[in-house]
Amino acid sequence: MHGRKRIELTTATLVTIGIVIAVFALILVGTTKAARAGESGPDTAPSAETSGNTPMNLEVQAAEGSLSDIKNVVMILADDLDWAAFNQVPRLAALKKEGTTLSNFVVTNSLCCPSRTSFMRSQYVHNHRVLTNVKATGGGWETFAARGLEKDCLPTWLNKAGVNTSLIGKYLNGFPNGTPAINYIPPGYDYFVTSTSKNQAYQGFDYTLNENGTLKDYGRKSSDFMNAVLVKNATAYLKSVKAPFFMEFASYNPHTPAPFEAKYAKTHTTDVIPRTPAFNTIGTNELGWLAGRETLTAKRISNLDRLWQKRLRSTESVADTYEALQAQLKATGHSDDTLIILTSDNGYHAGVHRLATGKQTAYKEDAVVPAIFIGPGIAKGAVISQITSMVDLGPTISSIFGAKTPSYIDGRNLAPLLRGETQTPWRTAALTENLARTTPGDPDYSPDAVPPFHALRSENWLYVEYFNGDVELYDLKTDPFEMNNVQASTNPAIVAQLHAQLQALQNCKGATCRLADAMPNGTSILPLPQITAVPSTSPSASVSSTPLPSASATTPVQ
Repeated sequence: MHGRKRIELTTATLVTIGIVIAVFALILVGTTKAARAGESGPDTAPSAETSGNTPMNLEVQAAEGSLSDIKNVVMILADDLDWAAFNQVPRLAALKKEGTTLSNFVVTNSLCCPSRTSFMRSQYVHNHRVLTNVKATGGGWETFAARGLEKDCLPTWLNKAGVNTSLIGKYLNGFPNGTPAINYIPPGYDYFVTSTSKNQAYQGFDYTLNENGTLKDYGRKSSDFMNAVLVKNATAYLKSVKAPFFMEFASYNPHTPAPFEAKYAKTHTTDVIPRTPAFNTIGTNELGWLAGRETLTAKRISNLDRLWQKRLRSTESVADTYEALQAQLKATGHSDDTLIILTSDNGYHAGVHRLATGKQTAYKEDAVVPAIFIGPGIAKGAVISQITSMVDLGPTISSIFGAKTPSYIDGRNLAPLLRGETQTPWRTAALTENLARTTPGDPDYSPDAVPPFHALRSENWLYVEYFNGDVELYDLKTDPFEMNNVQASTNPAIVAQLHAQLQALQNCKGATCRLADAMPNGTSILPLPQITAVPSTSPSASVSSTPLPSASATTPVQ
């Protein structure tokens, strides 16, 4: 079966790979101390470009002010918002002109709770060990709390630095489960509003909020729509809070069943799921879990399109949120000293690869999510195409406030990229992991049975190793929709580099993650060995020892 064997190496290839690894190891030893001194930047400055994640003909405007002008951060975290839906809501798509787009922003896990934990802890899933959304399968808030993670995460780091911190909206799946109390407020928060109704929160109505320790019930009146109520709480907070402050507004939209306000009932009536080359299509060299899957029927596609329209109406509330919070920041004089980050915990697929709806895969619809930075020192209409990750948000936000981060964090400070620095290298790839299956009862349970996997995403490659031994490799330069599995036909030296980097990343911790994520994978840092057509007993290879990037995660913002 195609892709079944991970790597079958000739003697020549083994020798070649040995040379690469030996040189790389020498560089690691020689640069580890220097790697702790400063953060790396991008290979190229942010620039407008045409891609699936950026608008056409975007005009770049130079940043006004500098990152040092940022005194506050507002983060809007959507729930299951993918790029396709983002681009079909004009008010959101227009935000690309207002700030800098991270077009390759990769989640650590395309599932709610593991991804949100990665944001809060700046750790890959194999390090924080919150695997799913529910305790039964090693995830959810109960696992997060039982592991003591809520006592040592972004809000506590910021709070210790004197930052007023708030969470308004979705915290973590399963919170609070009545322990220690239904109105419990986790450590690190000065202002805390979330639902205590668990899965009912996704309905948009008939829920209970914990509003700073006071429980309040909401019904089915139009004014009870959850996102609108959360926005009222957020604007009230912004009216009274003094700088410096950090607010995470965590919308429940557009998570299924994708509730929406009545005013959007007649919108998006003709929109459908984008018919990309991957939509309802059989790929080349598909593996076991995809191979043999039937194409979706016309009736099923029609139903998916109707759900998609609901998702777009639901996503309009995310645009409402941005507009309301931005207006309040202007009213209180904070629009010029506040960074707004708009992103999502994970993406969402609908019809691609003949998969109906859901997430949990390593494919771009699920794993590469919208990320827009708007504020002082941020260029307008710019695009950062370098690989960035959910684990980068914690160190970036911490550096803005001068907050100390623990040594265990896996992410990088995005400040060099946001400044457009060009002199130092950046990571070559990021890790996405699915370490446990979902089960019925999980709000994100999927019958598609995506096998657990480790995946490596670079600008050129998507490389996936499933726990059952299957391997996928997609050449993103020629196959951006990830349809043609070329693992069996790709230069074995490239496959070996990808495998080696994936092995390093899935076992990394802290600073070693910032070395592993910069390993060569056929694109940068070290060139590939130049293998010529000679007998397998006489390999020919040349290796250049370009310096590695820094491993520091916490360079202060300038």
